[in-house]
Amino acid sequence: MGNAGTRRHGGRAGAALAVCGVLLAGCSGSGGGSGGPGTASPSASGSASARVDDGSTAAATPRFTADPAKLPRTRSAALELLRAVTAGPDSYGPGYLRRSPFESDPADWPVLGTDCVWQQQPLPGDVLASLTRYSRLPAGGGKGEVHTAATVTVHRTTAQADQEIAETLEEALRCPDQQLRATERIAGLNSVGSGYGTNGNTSADDVLEEIGAYYNSALDKGPLFYLWDQVRLGPVTIAVAVQGGKGFRQEDLLIVQARAVADMETRVRNQLGAKK
Repeated sequence: MGNAGTRRHGGRAGAALAVCGVLLAGCSGSGGGSGGPGTASPSASGSASARVDDGSTAAATPRFTADPAKLPRTRSAALELLRAVTAGPDSYGPGYLRRSPFESDPADWPVLGTDCVWQQQPLPGDVLASLTRYSRLPAGGGKGEVHTAATVTVHRTTAQADQEIAETLEEALRCPDQQLRATERIAGLNSVGSGYGTNGNTSADDVLEEIGAYYNSALDKGPLFYLWDQVRLGPVTIAVAVQGGKGFRQEDLLIVQARAVADMETRVRNQLGAKK
C-alpha cells in the first residue's frame, strides 16, 4: 500500500479491464448499486489491447529500458523526479481537484502491521524517496465523490522495486481486510500480478491489480469501489488508488485510473528511458 489512505500498471484501460477479468471478483456494477463492488462482468474480460476514451485502439508501448546515467542516485535527485512525474488532478480528467493535504511527507513509508492496520514509519534504506498526491472528484450529477491517490516510489535497485511488488501482492493475501485510517477500511481484496507479456501487460516489467470494497462513512454508508493499479518500470514503481464513486460504473473508474497511470508511465519513460 502507498501512504496511509492509499495503497502502494501499464496504464491502459483495455489492459486494466482484461486483467480485472482475471480476478475472482470481476468488474461491473455501480458503486453502492445492485451490482456493487466485486460483481463479475462478462464484458470485463476480452481484448487486452489499449482502449482510450474515444474507443480507438492505441499501439502497445515497448517494454521499458532505463538509461543508467539518468537513474537517481541520491535522495534529492529522486525527489526531483517524483515531483516531476507524480500525478495530480489534471491526470485524471475534467473536474478533479486537489485534496488537503495534497502531498504526503516523502520521509514517511507505510507499513502493514500484523493486525492488518497501516501505519507510517521512516523510509527503509532501500528506498530513495516516495511521494503520494491526493485528488478528488466532487460529488455532482447524482453521483458521489471519488478519491484518488497517486504514488511513485524510487528504489535504489530494480531487485528492491521487484520485492515491493511481491510484498504488496502478499499483503492482499495475508490481509484481505485492511484498516487504512481510523474511518477508512477496505475489505475483500482480490489481486493478480502480471509479468511482462501476460494478461495484457505489453509494456511494464510487472503489473499488480487489486479490487475490493471500500468503506468511508464520509462518502457513503455502504461499500464503494476500491481499485489499485501498480506498475514497475525498472527501479521505479507507479500506483494509483481509486476509492468511492457512488453511482459510477466500475469500468468508468478503471478508465480514469488507467489514464493517470499511463500519464505517469509516460513521464517516467521520458525522464529515465534509454534511447532506442
